[in-house]
Amino acid sequence: MEQDINENLLLGNGAFDNLPAETEENTSNSDVPDEEGYFGKPEVYDYSGIELPENYYYNNDLLTEFNELAAKYNLSQKSANELMTMAVKMTKIAAANLDSEIENRKRQQIDDFKKALINDSQIGGIYFDKTMQTANMAYRCFADEDVQALLQQTGLNCHPKIVKMFYEIGKLMRNDDFLGISSPYVKKESREDILFPTM
Repeated sequence: MEQDINENLLLGNGAFDNLPAETEENTSNSDVPDEEGYFGKPEVYDYSGIELPENYYYNNDLLTEFNELAAKYNLSQKSANELMTMAVKMTKIAAANLDSEIENRKRQQIDDFKKALINDSQIGGIYFDKTMQTANMAYRCFADEDVQALLQQTGLNCHPKIVKMFYEIGKLMRNDDFLGISSPYVKKESREDILFPTM
């Protein structure tokens, strides 16, 4: 038995002409704040209530970009504050990780300087003690406290070329006629005191 077909249901016969038109879904939230207060953008976003860590400040360009995004998604001040607080937290963690990495690299660089110094064929090895005695004589005579602090903070007081420079000056100082400066008395010191006078 053939199935009857309702002609009115066929395409083009107007069966669906009176259905309500689909409206485009509004992907953004209403400007009216929701019950939880997460939506409903303010006239101006204000982050003065967020406490920034010491020496931290907002980048005006990034802040403007952030505000534009917050407004685009109709975020309330409450939502924007929560996101900004998280951004500050993430920035602190990233900065701490960077500081740690820089410090690790600095320590590794200083260790490399020390190894190169001790293994240097001209001033290291069996010559090390004599080299450092002579170099330290010039170091204490010509490097004032600021220079010494700078060299020690950067690890350059262990750099072979810096040590060689002071060593050559120290050798000249052993001649009493060198710039009219008499050689100072040099006391015996341990390897550690010579290489790392402040450690």
